[in-house]
Amino acid sequence: MPASLLNNFELLQLLRSRSITGAEALYDQYAPILGLAIFRIVGQKELTHIILEKTICKIWDTVVLYNEQETSLLNWMLNTAKTLAKEAIALPVAAITT
Repeated sequence: MPASLLNNFELLQLLRSRSITGAEALYDQYAPILGLAIFRIVGQKELTHIILEKTICKIWDTVVLYNEQETSLLNWMLNTAKTLAKEAIALPVAAITT
C-alpha cells in the first residue's frame, strides 16, 4: 500500500499519462473493492482474480474515455468490473483464461 492515497484527480492524471505509478496506485487503492464486487457475481476466488486482472487492464486501456462529469470514478470502475464478471459467467472456462 502506498504511503499516502492519491485522490481521484491525481490518479486520473497518472493513469491518463500511462504512468506505472498510476497503475500501481489503481491496484493498491481499488483492487479490494473491485475484487469484492466481482466475487459477489462469480462466487469463485480463482475466477475473481482472473477477472480482476482483466478489469485493471481494461480500466488502464480505457481511462481516456472516462468522463468525470457523467459518473464518479469508483462507479465507472465498478461498472467495468461488474460487466466483465457478468460476461465471464456466461462464457466457458477456457474462454475466460485466454
